[in-house]
Parts: sequence; C-alpha cells; structure tokens
Amino acid sequence: MKLTMYMGRAGTGKSYACYERIREIITTCPGEPIILLVPDPATYRTERELAAFMPEGGFTTVRVVGFGRLAHQVFQSLGKAREDSLSDIGQKLVLRLLLKRHADKLEVLRRAASQPHFADVLQGLLAECKAFRVTAEDLRTGADKVDSMGLAGKLRELAYIKEQYETMTDNLWGSDEDSMEELIRCIGDSSLLQQAHVIVDGFHWFTPLQNILIQRMFALAKESILTVTLPAETEPERYARPGQLFYRPYEVYATYKERYGKQLLVRRFTKQHRFQSPVLEALEKGYFAYPSQGNQSKDTVAVVRAYNREREVDAICRRISSLVREEGYRWRDITIMLRESETYGDILEKGLAQYGIPFFTDRRHPMRSHPLAELLTGLLEIVQSRFNHDAVFRLLKTDFFPLSREEVDLLENYCLEFGIRELMWLKPEWTYRRRDTGPKGSDSYERETLRVSRIQNIHSRIIPLWQLLWDFGRQSHTGYEWCEHLYTCLESLHVPRTLSQWSREAVAEGLQEEADSHEQMYKRVIRFFDEVMLLAKTELLAPDEIAVLLREGLDEVTYSLVPPSLDHVAVTTVERGYTTESAIVFVPGINEGVFPQRMGDEGLLKDKERTALQAAGITLAAGALVRAFNEQFLFYIACSRARQRLYISYAGSGEDGSSLEPSLVIKRLASMGYTSPPMEAPLTMPDGDETDYMWTPQQSLRLLAGRVSEAVKGQSVNPLWWSLYDWSLKAGYYEPLRLSTRGALDTNEVPLIEPAVVDALLLRGNALDGSVTRLESYQRCPFAFYAQYALQLAPRKVKSFGAPEMGTFLHENLRRLGMLLLSQERQWRDVQPEELQKICADVVADTTAELLGDAFTDAYEEALQQRLEATLQRTVYRLSDWSKRSVFDTVYVEQGFGNGPDSWPAVPIALGGNHYIRLRGQLDRVDEYRIGDTLFGLVIDYKSGGAAVSASDIYYGLKLQLVTYLLALERAQHSMTMLPAALVYTYVKNPQISDTAPLAVAEAEKKSMTDTSLRNSGYFAHDHDILLKMDDSLAGRADTSPYVPVRLKKSGDIYSSDLRKVKTVGEFKTLTDYACRVMAKAGQHILEGHFPLSPYNLDGRIPCSFCQYRVVCRFENTRNRYRYIHGLSEEEGMRRMAEGGTVYEVDPRSTEGD
Repeated sequence: MKLTMYMGRAGTGKSYACYERIREIITTCPGEPIILLVPDPATYRTERELAAFMPEGGFTTVRVVGFGRLAHQVFQSLGKAREDSLSDIGQKLVLRLLLKRHADKLEVLRRAASQPHFADVLQGLLAECKAFRVTAEDLRTGADKVDSMGLAGKLRELAYIKEQYETMTDNLWGSDEDSMEELIRCIGDSSLLQQAHVIVDGFHWFTPLQNILIQRMFALAKESILTVTLPAETEPERYARPGQLFYRPYEVYATYKERYGKQLLVRRFTKQHRFQSPVLEALEKGYFAYPSQGNQSKDTVAVVRAYNREREVDAICRRISSLVREEGYRWRDITIMLRESETYGDILEKGLAQYGIPFFTDRRHPMRSHPLAELLTGLLEIVQSRFNHDAVFRLLKTDFFPLSREEVDLLENYCLEFGIRELMWLKPEWTYRRRDTGPKGSDSYERETLRVSRIQNIHSRIIPLWQLLWDFGRQSHTGYEWCEHLYTCLESLHVPRTLSQWSREAVAEGLQEEADSHEQMYKRVIRFFDEVMLLAKTELLAPDEIAVLLREGLDEVTYSLVPPSLDHVAVTTVERGYTTESAIVFVPGINEGVFPQRMGDEGLLKDKERTALQAAGITLAAGALVRAFNEQFLFYIACSRARQRLYISYAGSGEDGSSLEPSLVIKRLASMGYTSPPMEAPLTMPDGDETDYMWTPQQSLRLLAGRVSEAVKGQSVNPLWWSLYDWSLKAGYYEPLRLSTRGALDTNEVPLIEPAVVDALLLRGNALDGSVTRLESYQRCPFAFYAQYALQLAPRKVKSFGAPEMGTFLHENLRRLGMLLLSQERQWRDVQPEELQKICADVVADTTAELLGDAFTDAYEEALQQRLEATLQRTVYRLSDWSKRSVFDTVYVEQGFGNGPDSWPAVPIALGGNHYIRLRGQLDRVDEYRIGDTLFGLVIDYKSGGAAVSASDIYYGLKLQLVTYLLALERAQHSMTMLPAALVYTYVKNPQISDTAPLAVAEAEKKSMTDTSLRNSGYFAHDHDILLKMDDSLAGRADTSPYVPVRLKKSGDIYSSDLRKVKTVGEFKTLTDYACRVMAKAGQHILEGHFPLSPYNLDGRIPCSFCQYRVVCRFENTRNRYRYIHGLSEEEGMRRMAEGGTVYEVDPRSTEGD
C-alpha cells in the first residue's frame, strides 16, 4: 500500500492541497468515503474551511475527525456502546491504594511514595508507558540492561506497580484498555474505513500508539495522504539531530520512511502561499533557517514593550479595535496565540470584555469554587479543623443550609463576639449574652434576650448535622462508607433539588452556561462517589485521604465557554491552535520563562535515565532538555500562523511588580532586522495620545474619571475629554457616566453638621456627656471622634485575648486585690511574700471564671493564663515594695466620678450659654497623706503598655487624663485643703530580663527592679519632704528610683535633668486650668458641628496608622492635609499654658464662645 506524504514548510499549501484532493475525489469518485483526520481542537475550524472551499458550500461524504471523534464514530458504527473508562481521579485512587497496600515491596520509591502528590506523578508515567506501548515486562527487561543499580531498582518497582495496577483495574472495571487501544483492535471491523480515502493533516508529531492507529488506517484505506511540516528544499536528514528546529517533524518522516520504504511517495511543496507580507515570508524562510539569515525585506514585525501584562493586554485590545474599526478587518480575522492559557487567560478575557471585543477562548475554566465543591470539601474540613471558624462559615455560605444569609451573618457575629469555636459548636445550648444590657425588664435587656433566642433557634437547625459529621468523620472508613455518608448529607440538605432550582433560574435569566455548570458538577460528584465506592469498597481511608481525593477530583472539573458568534477573536494556545491560520496574529508574553516556557521538574525519570532507557531499547517521551529545544519549534508555529500581520509583545513586570526579562528571541529578532524598535505601552496614558485609547463608549468613560479628577484639582485637561463628556450626556450614557465620574467628583471633606443633629447624637439635655478620652479623641482627629461617638460606628465585636484584653484583665485583678485589701483594712505593704502567690492565683481564677468563661480551652491559653498570673505577681510585688517605702495609704480603688450615687461628682466645664461638658470617669487608685488640715493626694493610673505625659501633650490636648483625675479629686475634697502630691502612671507588665550570663533568681529580681520600662512616670510635687514621704529611698540615692524617678542631691535640691518631672502647686494649677480651657474649646467646636478630617502629625507621628476609621474617611495625602504640630519642650509648653489667653484649637473656624 502506497503512502503519499505532502512535505513543506508552514504556509506552502499542504492543507490547501488536501482540500483540492478531497474536491477531486468527490468529483471523480462520488460516494466514496473520505476521512480527514486533524487535531481534536481543529475539527470545527477545518469543517468550516472545507465547507467554504467546496463549490456547493458543503459536503456529505467527508468525515472531519480528531482521534476522539474517530473512536466515537467507529464504536457507533459497530454498535458498541463503550462505557466510560476509569477517570483520572479513579486512576489516582487505584494508585494510592496500591502504594498503601504494597509499601513494604518498595525500596527505591518508598520515600517518594509517601509524598502527597506521588500518585499524580506515577499516573502520568503510566499513561506515558501506555502511549509508547511500554509494558511491565519491557521495564523489567530494561532493568536488566541498564548499568545504574538505582535506575534498575526503580524500573523493577515501576514494573511491579504497573502490573498490580492493571490487574486491579481489570478486576474492578473490566478492562484497563483505553479507547485508543480498543480503536486499534476493532477499527478493521468498521465499514467506515473500507476503501476510504484517509488524509492526515495538521500534526507535527505522533506517539507510538497514534502511529500504530494511523498505519492501521492506511492499511485499510484505498488512498493515504499524510502532511508533515518539514522544509522540502533540502534533504530531510539535515534535521535528524535532536535540538534541530524541525527534529520533531523529521521523526514523523523517518518513522513512515522506515515503515513504507519505496512505497512512500513524497510530494514537495516549496512555494509560499500563506504569507501576504514580505517580512512574514522572510521571517519564516530566513530567521527559522539553518543557518539563520537576516531580514531580506523592507518591512518589519511590530513589537510592543509594556509596563506590565495588564498594559500589554490593553495595547493588544487597542490595536485590535483599530484593525476592525479603522482598517476594515473582521473580528474573525484575528487570533491571539498564547504559550499557555493560565498566565494571560484572566487578564486577556477581562481586557477584551472591557473593549467590547467578542472573543472565544478554548481554555477550560476550573469549577473548584462552585457551591457544591465548597460544600463537599467543607463537610470534611470542619471535622479535620475541629470546627475552625472560617471553615464553618465558608460551609454555611454555600446557600445549601436551611439558613438565610441574614441568619448566617447574625450567627457569625455572635460566634465572633463570644469566642465560639471548635467543640463549643457541639454544645446543645448557648447561653452567652452581653453583660452591659441594663437591668432585667429594660428594653435593651429584652432585645438581647430576643437575639440570644434567635441564635439558639439557628444553632438548633444545624447542630444535628454537625454532630453527625463529628461522630462519623473522626475515624477511618471504607471508601463505600465515606461516599454513602457524604451522599446522605447531600440528600439531607436537599442539594439535588436546590441545584435543579438554580439551573431553572439561570435558564430563565438566559444564563445557559451557569445552568449547565450545576448539572455538570453534580454528575461529576456522583461519578466520583461511584468510582470510590467501587474501587475502595472494603479499603479503609483515613479522613485526610478521602479529603485529598475529593479535592483532587473536584479540581479536575472544568467548563468551557460557548462561542458568542461566528465573528469573534480566537484566543488559543500554540499547542491547541497549531493548525490555525489568520490574517492577523498576536503573540503576547515573549518573556523568559513564559515563551519559551521554563521547563519544570524532570519527573520520576530524569533525562539521563530516559537516555539510558533509550539505549536499552525502551523509548518514552522526550525529557526536559528535548522539550526545551521543542520550544523553538512552537515559536516557529506561532510566528507562521499569520497571513498578513504579526504582532509580538512582552511585559516588563508581573502582577506582583517583580521584574520580567524579555526572551532572548526579542534581542535576536532585532539584531537581524526583523523587528522595529519596540512601541511602548506605559503605565499611564501619555499626553497627546488620547485618541489611541478611546474606542468604545464604556471603555472610554472609564478613562474619563482620571481626567475629571485632574480638572477638579485645577489641572489642564485636553478638550477631547469634555467633548466625550458632552457626547455621553447627549447619547444617553447617564449611568456609565455617573459610575465613571463619581470617584473623580468625590470629596471626603466633612460638611458642617447642623446643631440639631449634634444635639441629638451627642448631648444629654444641655450636657456634652462623656469621658476625657472622648475629648482626647477629638484633639487627635475630629472626624474620628464624630465617627466613634456621634455615629457610633464600630467594628463587629470579636472576642480575643490580645494586648488590650490582657490589660483589661490585669486591671480587673488589681481592682479586686485593692478592694480586698481595703475591706481587710490592709495596705499593699502588708502583703507578705509567702501569701503573694496564693492571693494572685485566687483572684486570677475568680476573674477568669467570671469574665472569660471557658475561653481557656487549650494548652496555649493555659500557658497564657500562667503568664498573666506571673505578671500580676510581679506587679503586686512592686506595689508592695513601693508601699513599704511610702507613708501614703491607699484610700480609693476604682473610684468613679459622675457615674452614679456612689461616685464623686462629675467635673463640669462651661461651654457658654447653658451648655457644658459633664466629665465622667474612674480613677484606678488614690493614695493620701495628711499633715494637719492639709491632704496630699497621689493619683495612680495603671498602664499595661507604654505611657508618658508631657506639657506638650497637655498643651495640644492629646493627654488630659491624669490632669482630669486631679480635677475630680480636688472637687471631691471639701472639708480639707487638698494639694497634689503626684500624678503617676505605674506599669502592669512583666518584661523579660536579659543578661550575658546566667542569673540566680535573687539576682534576676534585683535586676528587674532597675528595668527602665517599669519605672513610674508622670508629674511629682516640687517638694523635698513630700517626695521623701512618697519614697524614703530617695535620700542619698545615686540612681533613679523606679517609683519616684526624681533624684535628689545631698543638699536636697533636685537634679536639673529631673526638674521637668516636678511641678509646684501653682504649676499643677496651670495644668488643670489649661486642661479646662482646651477641653472647653474642643466642646465649643463640637457644639458648632466642626468635625474636619484633620488628624495631627506630631513630628512624623500620626494617629492614622491604627485608626479603625481609615476606610471610612479615605484620607489621602494627595487631597487631604495633616494638621502639623511640633513637640514643645517642657518649659515652652508650661509657658504657653500659663499665658492664659492662648488655647490650642484643632479647627480654625470660630465658635460662639470666642
């Protein structure tokens, strides 16, 4: 039997000659069958081209098929309803089971077999063996022939696994024979190929199995034709060396030359028919020749150098728009050819859609984010993660549960607020409720009761399934039991019914692809269950194993898009579209590692091992090195698809901003004169190029936003944009215009708030009621104050135990200890070392039980509790030590003012008219010392973090807390003269002690007392005697005391460096008077409705870094300004405050009280 081979370079008319021969056969031998075998992705395009080529515009006796369609038609002609073969995930499951069962038989592969994805690698290698007809016996024979003992051992173990795999699949599935093998076996029985004309076109290489099938087809055929892309001007043997550009096509030629010998008739095609551009013909003939030749034409290929891939795609879309709208091309005349679809797929689809370009991409989209996929993986994940919060709510938000989205949100907020996690989900009843909801019977109390009741109802609807999953999912089960259990869960959640409803709704909305995806996903899941139940019917699978199998199975479910019309831009890859030809071809991504593609891991068999196998007579697929050489041929294919124009492009950076290098081919093309200097696609639109960027109304209006922003800022704008604005209004593009310009016209300036609104939001009667912290907040940023206290914006409550919670917890413990001592008429100095540990442990236990409930549930948190106890012990030790050095006694603990009948009076600050500020708060501790009718007060505030106060802070109104506490103390004392002894921050923390050598416990304790981070700070009385009364160790002390950090000279004078820490009675009064004035001024601005976006910037320190309202205010340096202030020395700050008339204001607008 003769074989005719059409040989020629790309574009020499081989496919055209095939079409001519088909037309001739139809004319001269009417009725005789014709089989045109092309690559599977090319069948649709080839049918269209062939139909257009025929005089009648169609054909009836020609079957255009790929390997898959050929198999289907042959089986159909024989009446064989072939069952689906084992899926990829089924094959992986078989391999996983085999590796588990026969682990003891493996030595060389044992370590690799324990890796999670080894079954994937093994599956690929076994498929390769099948494609190249390598049997288990061949692998054993090869093991005897190779020199490497390691390779020999690997081959024997692979042979053993292959045998076991085939045996197991034969027993369970009936046969491991795939469609290609079965097609080879039975194709002779089909009438389709009897006396048929068989033409094979568009392939550049075949696997051995494909070669056998093709040769079998040729043997049955009346006439056989095969095309091969190989230069016909020279002898084919010129390309016989691996690494040559045309080595792969040469392998095809050599295979059929050896098989047919003199029966092989070669028809050589040397004249170019495809290229209508001289540079494209020169490129194909010269650049891809050996040796390469320079550009012999006067034209060049266009190259685009883009800032990043997004700009690269934008440049392609703009060029396509120009070709169609200005040069008369059709969308179908254009192809975008990628090396692979993942790198550019999403960016390209988004860009084409924005420009309104109809397109069809043949890449398949994964369905791993489908709600059913999320549901199945989530059912296993919540058990594996012990009801991890994120896993639970991902599951509940799949919309399969009998909960509305509102109920899910309500439940999530509740769980976050009360720290519900892990096995707390399995409690039959939740009774957690907010503590600050007022007395029983009040409206707030009843609202909270109703909320908890609703939460309980929601919880009761899902806990049965949670319990079922937990009871079943913690143990290993057979694959049959796992799938039965999961299917039961789907049925109990009415998943089939819900998917059917979603499909009907999608069809009603015209979303056929979405409707199909629901059906496709459900069928794939059922097939997964069927295979697992069959293959692992008695095999135990651990929870982790079934979870991995499920994830892998769902990852393989994909869907493809439907072409929007016959007239569309085609987006394909080189390997799927190598038979394509178009008038215009774009080849993006000519970057190193993208095109040419970077070769990955060599796999289970390294390149050297494949070479050794080939020497032993066993041929498998090419290794990484040969595949790297094949990238040159793929680039040749990409560059030879265009008839009229070719555009190539590359990006300068990736999505993450990392630098990308252009491929070496870019430099080589330029050096040989094939390309012009690159056209730039910069990050921003260059001035003067506006018309190149405006193609469709919607796309152009997106660009308009930036121009309007420039106009708002007073910058000049090209009149073209105002013309676009006017045209959009006249043409009725109101909504797109609104959406595109709303950001540009947006301002985050805060308008003046009406007095009535301020009264309703912030005042109680005539009083601006609250703590000094509120006024400090206003001084930091008026808008943040307004957001927090007027609008009461707050993030949802999340129970945690970070630094703020630790501080509150320790604060509460100190309060309880202080109250305990006062009730026992004891002072801190009375706490004995032997009782310190016990009383701290007892109070921590009580506080934990009351405040934290069962928050401590694991080893980490138990360790955290121990750390808190240690911190409390350290603090109590310091407080006791200080008390022993002082004659001051603690009189008040957690003393409130303005908070009710048992508290001191509130601190009123007049605002003018009948309005005033009513300051409320709570002093952590007050110690007193009495001399005659004079009472000295020591105000102590506990801090778990760093804190300090300065005249500068008080002047700007940023730290008014200690001074306000002094005001409250002064107002509370009426019977005696009260003088300030000190305003002190004392620290509640337990810093680590570091040293170059090991320390004994006593030495560590001594060193800890000198730790500067524990040293008290604040203001102390400028009175030698009172300082000694507060700390008798000051006399004669050379270093700084941790309690009263003021050093005294022998003469009794204070060291000059410590004078900033002390204040006279008059200076204390200056501080309190000024604090009243600055708070009054802030209050007046509040009453006037002044809440500007005006955060301070104190020598580079800003409050915005950790502000929770940044997303609300949208402060930007480009349109907003900080309120710049500078730190003042202690002397300058006191001087300004003492002047009497000057008060710092955050807002320059005048107020009624001015």
